Amino acid sequence: MQRILTVLAVIAVATLLVAFVSFDDGPPALPDDPQDRGTFTFAVPNDPGNLDPGRTSASVDFRVVKLLYEPLLVIKYGGGGLEPGTAKAMPELSTDGLTYTFNLRDDAKWSDGKPVTAQDFVYGWRRAMLTETASDYSSLFNIIEGVIEFNNWRQGLLNLSNLDSVFEDEAQRNAFFGRYPDLAEQSERLTKQEKWKLTLKAFDERVGVRALDDKTLQVRLASPTAFFIDLCAFPTFSPLPRHVLEPMEGIDDAGVYLPFDYFGDADRLVTNGPYVMSSWRRKVRMVFDQNPHYWNKDAMGNLRIVEQTIADTNLQILQYEKGQIDWIPDVGSMKKKLLDKKYRDVHSVPVAGTYYYQFNCRPTLPNGASNPMSDPRVRRAMSMCINRQEIVEFVTQGGEPATTLLVPDADIPGYTGPSDRTIGYDPAAAKKLFAEAGYPEGKGFPPFKILVNNDAGSAGHANIALAIKKNWEDQLGLQVGLDQIEFKVLLERSKKGNFDVRRAGWFGDYADPTTWLDMHRTNDSNNDGKYLNPAYDKLLADAALELDRDKRFQMLADAEAMLLNDAPITPIFYYVGTMIYDSDKVDLRPDAWNNYRLELVPMKRREDE
Repeated sequence: MQRILTVLAVIAVATLLVAFVSFDDGPPALPDDPQDRGTFTFAVPNDPGNLDPGRTSASVDFRVVKLLYEPLLVIKYGGGGLEPGTAKAMPELSTDGLTYTFNLRDDAKWSDGKPVTAQDFVYGWRRAMLTETASDYSSLFNIIEGVIEFNNWRQGLLNLSNLDSVFEDEAQRNAFFGRYPDLAEQSERLTKQEKWKLTLKAFDERVGVRALDDKTLQVRLASPTAFFIDLCAFPTFSPLPRHVLEPMEGIDDAGVYLPFDYFGDADRLVTNGPYVMSSWRRKVRMVFDQNPHYWNKDAMGNLRIVEQTIADTNLQILQYEKGQIDWIPDVGSMKKKLLDKKYRDVHSVPVAGTYYYQFNCRPTLPNGASNPMSDPRVRRAMSMCINRQEIVEFVTQGGEPATTLLVPDADIPGYTGPSDRTIGYDPAAAKKLFAEAGYPEGKGFPPFKILVNNDAGSAGHANIALAIKKNWEDQLGLQVGLDQIEFKVLLERSKKGNFDVRRAGWFGDYADPTTWLDMHRTNDSNNDGKYLNPAYDKLLADAALELDRDKRFQMLADAEAMLLNDAPITPIFYYVGTMIYDSDKVDLRPDAWNNYRLELVPMKRREDE
C-alpha cells in the first residue's frame, strides 16, 4: 500500500523546515527505570486554553488536566466502569441514597510530598462552586445539599454595596433578605476579608461537603442522584493543594481569586495525578514527567508524556511516519483523504458527542439592537432549512451520522431520544413559519454572521458554515456572513453573548442525558445562548427527583423534545473521532467517552531516550 508520506511530502517540506527551526533540543534524558519505560508522544494543532480543573470545559484541556490531577475515582482503562483513584475504595452509601463517605488513600500525596487530605477536596470543590470562580461546570455541584442556597447567599453578600443592580424592585429585595436575614443585619461597610470569613463560615454551615478528618470526606446530596458517582471521576471534582493555594489567594470586590497564571506555570504547579508538568514551551511542546510521589507510579506504562503542538496535520503525519509521534488524536480536515486512501493506521471511533449550532436567544444584542433570534419561530424555521444529510455526505465526509437529536441515545443504555418530536429538513414549512414571524422571503431580517473558530486544524467548521449559510440564503432569503476567530476567543465571546449564531459541540461527561440537557437550563453556567424556559427547567428538576429509571428517562426525553422544538440549538451530526496510531504498538483503548488513561499506555524506552 502506497504510504501517504509520498502524497504529503511536497506540500509539507517547506513548512517543515520553518516549523522546526525554532525547536529546542527537547526534554532531558529519562532516568533509569527497571521496567524500561519510555515516552508517549502525541500531537495537537493548538495549545490547551485553560488547565484550571475548576474552570475549564474543553475536552482538549481536560485531556491534560487528567494527567495532572486525580479525583476520588477514575474511569477504568478502556472504559467500562469506575475504580478507586485518590479514594482507597468505592464510597459507602447511606440507606437513603443521600450520603456518600469516601476514605482517602494513606499514600496519596501531592507532587511536593505533602499528603492529599479530605480538606483538599473541600477546598477544590468549594472553589469550583463559588460564583466568582465562573466555573463552566459549577452547576454540577447543585445536586449537593445546600449548594444553590449557598451560592444565592454568596451573590447577595458580594453585592451588599450595590443592591440596586441586583434587585429589580424593593419587593424582590425584601424577599431576598427574608430568606437570608443574616445578610440583612450585615453592614454594607464589611471589609473584603470579613466577607470572605463569613463565606467560609456559611459554606461549612450550609453545604453538604465535609472533611470528617484528614482522610475522610463526606458528601450529602439534596436528593438521590444516580450519576453523582460518575461526577466523582470528573476532572472538575479534583482536589487542589490547599497548603499551596491558600497563601496565594487574593480578595477584591468580586471575591476571592488565585493568580491567573498559576495553572500554566510548571515551576509552581503542584499536582496529585500521575504526572507533573516539567515544562511548557508555548506553541511548541508540553512535557509531563512521572510524579515521584504518585501512589500508583509503579503501575504506569510510561515515564513521560509529550504533547507536541504542530498546527499542520500534514506535518503531524510526517512526524508520525518518522517515528517521533505515537498518536494523532484528531486528523481534522485530513479525515476524508486518509479514509479514502485507507491509510494503514487510521482509526474511526464513534464519540458520545454532538455537533450543533447555537442561537443567541437574548432579547437584545450587545450593541443594543433587538435580536430577531429571540423568537422561537425564527429559530425553528432556520433549523428546518439545514440539510444535515448533505453536510455529512458532501462536507464532513467522515462517516458522521446526521441527527436532529441532541443526546446520542445509542451511547446511553435505556434512554431513547424523542426522534419523532424533532425538527427535520422542511424548507417549505420554514418559509411559512418565517413569514408568520414577520419576515416573508427574509424581508426586514437584519444581516448576521455565523461565528466559527478558524485556528489550526479547524477548517471544517468554515466549510460547514458555508453550507448552512447557503441553505439560509437560498431558502429564507437571508444575508449571512462568517466571523472566523480563534477557538479561545470564540469561547470568550460566547460567554458574553457576543454572537448571533455560532457553531458548537458537546462531548458527554458522564453516561446520562443530563450531561447534554442540563447545560440549557436557565441559570446553567454553560447556557451561553441564554435560553429561558421555566417549563423546561421544571421537567429537569422533576426528573432529578424521580428514582424510577424508566420514568426518569421518559421525563428527560420530554425535556429534550421541548428543547429541540424551542430550538435554542439545532443538532447537525454526531461526532466520529478519526485518529492515527499503530494498534500493534500503542494500547490506547479508545472509547466513545474520551476516557483515556494515558498514564497506563505502555511505551518502551527508545534509543534516543
